[in-house]
Amino acid sequence: MVAAQHITWTQPRQMLSSVSLGTMGVFLGYTIGAKLANPQAICIGIDGDGSFNMTFTELKTVAEQGIPIKMIILDNESQMMVEYWQRLFHGERYLAVRNTNPDYVKLAESFRIKSVYCDHAEDLEAKLREFLFEDPEEPVLFHCRVERTPCMPMVAPGKALDDMIHRDESFEVDPTAAPS
Repeated sequence: MVAAQHITWTQPRQMLSSVSLGTMGVFLGYTIGAKLANPQAICIGIDGDGSFNMTFTELKTVAEQGIPIKMIILDNESQMMVEYWQRLFHGERYLAVRNTNPDYVKLAESFRIKSVYCDHAEDLEAKLREFLFEDPEEPVLFHCRVERTPCMPMVAPGKALDDMIHRDESFEVDPTAAPS
C-alpha cells in the first residue's frame, strides 16, 4: 500500500501488488518471482512487519538460492489495516493487531543475509544508499522503523473501488456488510 501511494512508476509492469485485497505475506514470494523472471532487474520488495512475519521463513530460500533481492520491512509493530478494519467495522474489538517482532537484523544475519537498520529520518538517505548499492549482487534486508499511521486508502465491505475511504475521519459504515 505504501509503495502504491508514494512511488511514481514510469514504465508499465514495474510493480506487483495485491492492491489491498487482503492478501498478507506475499511480498517475499512476489519479489523472489520477479527476480527469477527478470534476473537483470533490481527487485525491491516492500512489506509491513505484520505481513512479513507470516512468511519470513522464505529468507531461507533467498539465502540458499542466493537470490539478490532487496527487502524493505516497514516496522511499526502493528497490523494497521487489520486494526482499522476492527475499529471501523467490528466495534473496536481489537485482536492480534500489535506485533511482538523478532530482531529482523539478527534474523537476516542468521541466514547470512546482509541487513541495514534505520530508526531516524536523518539517517534514511545514507541507509537507503547502503541498502540499494553497496551489495548489488547480494540479498539485503532493510529494517526501517516507522510511526504508526492510518492505513489508507481502504475499501469498506460491500463498497466499490471508486468509493474508497481516503482519510481517517468520521463517515457512515454499514456494520452488517463486514465479514464476521
